[in-house]
Amino acid sequence: MSDAPRPGNEQRPRVLSSRDEPASTGDRELVPEVAAWQQAADSAADARDEATARAEGGPPRRPGPPWIPASAALPAALRVELIDWLRGGLPNEGCGLLVGDRTAEDGGAPARFVGMRNAAVSPYRYLMDPQEQFKVMLEIDDNDEVVWGIVHSHVDSPPVPSMTDVGLAAYPDALYLIASFSEEPPDLRAWTVVNGAVNEVVLEPV
Repeated sequence: MSDAPRPGNEQRPRVLSSRDEPASTGDRELVPEVAAWQQAADSAADARDEATARAEGGPPRRPGPPWIPASAALPAALRVELIDWLRGGLPNEGCGLLVGDRTAEDGGAPARFVGMRNAAVSPYRYLMDPQEQFKVMLEIDDNDEVVWGIVHSHVDSPPVPSMTDVGLAAYPDALYLIASFSEEPPDLRAWTVVNGAVNEVVLEPV
């Protein structure tokens, strides 16, 4: 998802909205209004400020990932598969899930990628189709698997979690992978998002 700073306050995000996209596209019954996306972005900014304020002395700092080293294994074939899926969603953002038997924190690597429909059908934001997501999550649970990573694309911005992404991050044990298509080849990076703290995790090809 892409945010832009509010005029006069570069520290606070403003969710992109325009005459062509005043609230949402895609499935109107599923996709929240822009005000809801803005609320998520604002809550993330508040959490970020709280995380920064907890640092005492020296430059602001945030807690790192709970495992060391901060790296995770991503099979090359899955990287190609997810990039192809996200590219197929252009000019809108794409999304999907990486599934494995253990989380990255526990040393696991993803075994498969599940492409998901972006119900928002938007270049600004994504929303996994709730029915698809429910079905996949039941399958993951039945197979005793875990959500290893949550994947989405940025059409024309860096592969860094926006405040909206942070505000909507609901899986602290999963990695958040973002592919930027602002240039070729696409840049894919991974992050942990825990209580407003965002930290990068190096993806190691295997």
